[in-house]
Amino acid sequence: MRILFVSTRFNPFANPINGDAQRTNLLLKACARVAAVDVVSFSGSSSDIEEIDGARLIHCGGMQSHSQQKKKLNKWISLFNPNMGSLFPINPIWEAKLDSILSSEQYDLIVVRYFPRAMSCGLWKYRDRLVVDFDDALPFYFLNQITENSSWSMRVRMHVAALKATGISRRAVARIHASFFANEAIAHSNRGFYLPNIPFCQVGCRDTIMSASNKRLLFVGQLEYEPNREGIDRFLERVYLPLCQRMSNIEMHIVGYIAKESLRQHWQSYPGVTVTGFVEDLKQEYEQSNVVVVPIYRCGATNIKLLEAMAMNRACVTTTEAFEKLNGRFENGSDLYAASDDGEYIEMLVRLLTDETENHRVAHNAKTVMDNYYSFDSFCEIVKNAIVK
Repeated sequence: MRILFVSTRFNPFANPINGDAQRTNLLLKACARVAAVDVVSFSGSSSDIEEIDGARLIHCGGMQSHSQQKKKLNKWISLFNPNMGSLFPINPIWEAKLDSILSSEQYDLIVVRYFPRAMSCGLWKYRDRLVVDFDDALPFYFLNQITENSSWSMRVRMHVAALKATGISRRAVARIHASFFANEAIAHSNRGFYLPNIPFCQVGCRDTIMSASNKRLLFVGQLEYEPNREGIDRFLERVYLPLCQRMSNIEMHIVGYIAKESLRQHWQSYPGVTVTGFVEDLKQEYEQSNVVVVPIYRCGATNIKLLEAMAMNRACVTTTEAFEKLNGRFENGSDLYAASDDGEYIEMLVRLLTDETENHRVAHNAKTVMDNYYSFDSFCEIVKNAIVK
């Protein structure tokens, strides 16, 4: 079997710097376990590596994205166009390159992450051999574009687009070779395959040391991703500051890629907060932390950094919104803590920062669940069962 793996957002051979890129890399490696894989990357990022685990890079970057600026009226008209492509216009540069490759080489399957990207690449014409990792539910692609500064018109358009996308998703899944979703309930309702997010690194840390003078909280994520940024803003103002008034010697490290210096300065204006940005050795950050916080209030699928923290043997406090995306594998209060409001978040942190036995119990319970259900081998088995059907 031969597979053409198409990536428009990341070069999957490059060092994956966030959960999104890590899932792309993991999916590529899983495909390479069952077939010979050629990779096309339109991300523009380069890498010294051009072959890994049975996959080889045949095209990387060198082609600019093609975008068309729609007038406001046309943006509204496209929402009511019954054509599936009206929401996801084709990028003719990407389409031409892939048509050229597919006409000269025979591939049994074409694998791509995200349905909108598959449409932009003009791959719908090859739908009988198309495998799409939707990851989040398709409506979330639009809802996630709404920010606190979005106009009323923008908010309405995105909600209408999300409603239309629900129908598109179900029709598309029925006509392509296979589809993956990171949410089990959504996968079942769309007749797709549930492919859970799994941690990129699965080597756990030793138990946290609670006797240190300072108690350290840790957040890891893509810092300019809107739900992450919103969550950190709310956490620092409504949870972290009151926590610092309750307990002394509290500090927090915020880790992840960040380009805006103004955002870094804003968060570091809070007492005891350090924004380290991207780091090569995440394990060291987890080793030095006492509790990992994941204050995410809107998410389309399982938060990968929540799973990563639990795989690292760290007690986690998240929100009920993020907890609900864990597909029933974890128990609130046993494997992690999920807060329903800011006050509960504070109380949960106080307990885990002062009770070493409870901290270790929660961390150990979560690590056991991770080892049983979120291994790379199980991830590969799901991919194999889906594409070799």
